[in-house]
Amino acid sequence: MALPFIAGLAIGAGAVIAFTKSKTLKEKSKELFSKSKDFASSKLEKSKDLASDVKDTINATKECIKEKKESLKEIKEDVIEKIEDIKEDEECKKA
Repeated sequence: MALPFIAGLAIGAGAVIAFTKSKTLKEKSKELFSKSKDFASSKLEKSKDLASDVKDTINATKECIKEKKESLKEIKEDVIEKIEDIKEDEECKKA
């Protein structure tokens, strides 16, 4: 039975303290919101930079793979030409 009475007193006391120090609470809350906004903004910028770096890395890797495929294709074509030349030379020796 005393518990609701004590809870009511605590809530009432908290409301009175909040009302009497409303200016201080308002200033502190503005300060807190300002800091949280700055923090969120900086984290957003960092995440954008990170996403840009990842995108650049992916594009660079893609270009590297493309270059390697092209160089392997050229090597393959050179090997095929050399094999055909060797076959032609062997045919000429047989004839």
